[in-house]
Amino acid sequence: MEHTQKLNEFYDKFNQHWKLIYKTPHDDFDAKTFHSRCDNQGPTMTIILSNNNYLFGVFTAIPWTSDNSNKSVKAAFVFTLTNPQGIPSNIYRIVPTEVGNAVRHYSTFDPIFGNGSDICL
Repeated sequence: MEHTQKLNEFYDKFNQHWKLIYKTPHDDFDAKTFHSRCDNQGPTMTIILSNNNYLFGVFTAIPWTSDNSNKSVKAAFVFTLTNPQGIPSNIYRIVPTEVGNAVRHYSTFDPIFGNGSDICL
């Protein structure tokens, strides 16, 4: 519940209800499965738990596609929720000069965020 409240705070909609559409290792961890479940589903909040217990993620306001292109997204941000050091959660808005490379929509890749593939799954 605590994470949902923080995500809603970042999203600026305090009563937002989220729907799980893709989860690894429950679902096959490959690009085909990711795109079959996530393409054209609307804005998405991708949440990542690293091997080192960092819980963080990315929000993008545009739906995923498989059209093999970079997407311009002004409403995108990276966020942190928890980490081993106990640093408070935070949100990092996209740099205005980088909106043209906010996300990469390639049918043969799982989610890619940022110019230079800052976060790749």
